[in-house]
Amino acid sequence: MKSRYDYIYGSAAPKLPGQPQNEEHRIKKTPPLRKVAIKQEPVVYPLATMIICIIAGFAIMFTMVYRFATITELNCELAAMGQEYETLRDSNRKLQAEIAASINQANIRKIAEERLDMKMPDSYQRIPVKVPKVNYSMVVENKSEEQKTTLLSYLAALLQ
Repeated sequence: MKSRYDYIYGSAAPKLPGQPQNEEHRIKKTPPLRKVAIKQEPVVYPLATMIICIIAGFAIMFTMVYRFATITELNCELAAMGQEYETLRDSNRKLQAEIAASINQANIRKIAEERLDMKMPDSYQRIPVKVPKVNYSMVVENKSEEQKTTLLSYLAALLQ
């Protein structure tokens, strides 16, 4: 007679009945067929477009280099003109100093009487003029009322 529990020899655990559903799962399934990898087509770049882009890039770079060269050339000319200007200013100062040194009242009188046929005026022809000896000039400053500068005042000024 069989007992309710069948024990495995040397173990205290009862023997479990077989499970038929596990046997069904153990049926080998055929693995699905693998798909063949699709080979990608090589990307074809249009040759004409690439050549046009390269030519356009060279044209842009050439234009930039040309402009920088022109700017550099103009800067050199400007520096040369600046030096020429400085020499002209120096020579102008020297000439003004020479003129100021050569002017004296006797020389002017001699030139006026001999070359220009001028004569000294008589006493009745002279008109006395008073010239104040002031080395500064008077400036009158007109102060207007201080206005608030806000966005609304600018808009009002634009609309008027």
